Amino acid sequence: MINPIRDLVRGSRLYWLGVKWLSQHPIWFLLLFIPTLVGLGLMAAALLLFWEYQADIMRTLLFEPGEGWLWVLLYYISKGLLYLAALGLSLLFGLLTTNVLAAPLYELLSCAVEKEKRGRVTEISLWQSLKNIPEELKKVLLIMVLSLLVFLVPGLNLLGIFVAASLVGWDYYDYPMARRGWSLKQRLREARQDYFAILGFGLWLVIPFVHFILMPMAVAGGTLMALERIDTIERR
Repeated sequence: MINPIRDLVRGSRLYWLGVKWLSQHPIWFLLLFIPTLVGLGLMAAALLLFWEYQADIMRTLLFEPGEGWLWVLLYYISKGLLYLAALGLSLLFGLLTTNVLAAPLYELLSCAVEKEKRGRVTEISLWQSLKNIPEELKKVLLIMVLSLLVFLVPGLNLLGIFVAASLVGWDYYDYPMARRGWSLKQRLREARQDYFAILGFGLWLVIPFVHFILMPMAVAGGTLMALERIDTIERR
């Protein structure tokens, strides 16, 4: 039975268990410094791009304030929410792009964690990797569509941090399942069972400006969480 509070705490704790694993294997800390630098550069580029075109974006998405104080207040609240959403999208863009570029490194790290914890690791052939590409493209498309909806639909901006945390947390959780060649539908079904744990895990990864330090270290914890789910499936 799903217990949201217990699962939130479990997901948060698993992040730091992953960091503990990394501390016992310091070579991985050095390797993960590379995607950290890449992510910082991508986030800065996304924020600069938004700043360059912010006036056009605000004119397109925001209504003109009326004369009453209530309209003016609503206008500035909406404007603030749009800035927050833009920040969230910049963070998410940096995270996802970094994950794509660093995917081979993250995959090796995930395999190392699984091999140590289970004594074996599911190997994936080149042919299987090629067969998995359509599923991975579906995943990226799903994440981007949900992110844009949060940015563009009024009212959903309030949920932006939680949506971003869920999506980013799932991205790190997904490595062992993708490695097994599971379909996106199957991976989503299992992720729903761990939703609150993934949310608790992902909240560490959307803390502005420090998330690129915390983000690469999430592969180990996300793998540990997914292995718990896989163990449960195999015991059925």
